[in-house]
Formats: sequence, C-alpha cells, structure tokens
Amino acid sequence: MISSIQIIYASHTGRNQAIAGHLQAQLASRAQTVITEISQADAFDLPNADAVIVACYTYHDGELPDEAQDFFADLKDVDLKRTKFAVLGSSSKQHRHFGRAVDYLTMQLNSSNGEQVADSVKIDQDPDDDDYQRIDQLAQRVLKSFGI
Repeated sequence: MISSIQIIYASHTGRNQAIAGHLQAQLASRAQTVITEISQADAFDLPNADAVIVACYTYHDGELPDEAQDFFADLKDVDLKRTKFAVLGSSSKQHRHFGRAVDYLTMQLNSSNGEQVADSVKIDQDPDDDDYQRIDQLAQRVLKSFGI
C-alpha cells in the first residue's frame, strides 16, 4: 500500500510554496502526495494522511502568519492518532525570534498526538544548497518512517 503525505504550506514571498513543490518532487515517486495552501487545509483531515509536512514562514518577529491562525487553532482539537509529521519553514535571522512559527507548529503537532519523524528545519530567507540538503534529509526521514 502506498503511503499518503499531505504537504501544507504558508507562503508570503513564494519561498515555502517552492519548498513544498521541491518536497513533492522528492516524495512523489515513492508516496502519494497532495499540496495544500494552509488557509485551505483542514486540520481535522490530517489523521486521514499517513504523514503531514508543514512548511510555514514566521511573520514579523516570531508570529504565525494570519493565514495559519485558523489551522493552528483547529490543531488544538485534533487527535492525530500518531500521524507522522515534520515541520520546516523560512524566516529571517534578523528577526528576534528566528523561525518561531516552526517551533509553534512542531509543539502543537506533538501536543495533538502526532509522531515527529524528522527534526524541524529552519531556513534563513531563500534556501541555499545546504538548506536543500536538509530539506531532502527531512523528506528521506519521512519516507524512512514508513520503511520506504
């Protein structure tokens, strides 16, 4: 049976949308993938996926973006039933709280009984070659969690 991976992104500048597309390209040959913009994602559907990857930017000085607020609030009422997950996202090291949205989402997905299968990845601005290597490692860890 092929595993299903839901990739959810929030993107202001297009960075995280591009990261979501990169992840899908890395995963699509070995798993069924669906990409959804976060304002269109339903947190209550997440337990139906085998894994969820969330790519979200950090807004201003450590806040979740407006378009992620409803999704985040709904996560508090979702039992992920050990759904595997990973979180990554872009931010700016110029901000006092670099990548805090990644931290918030990781904590909430853990609190919702998700199973974190890869370390969270924070990216400063546009991804460079080292960032893409870490993104690819995250994708490989998600696949490995299925024994793929």
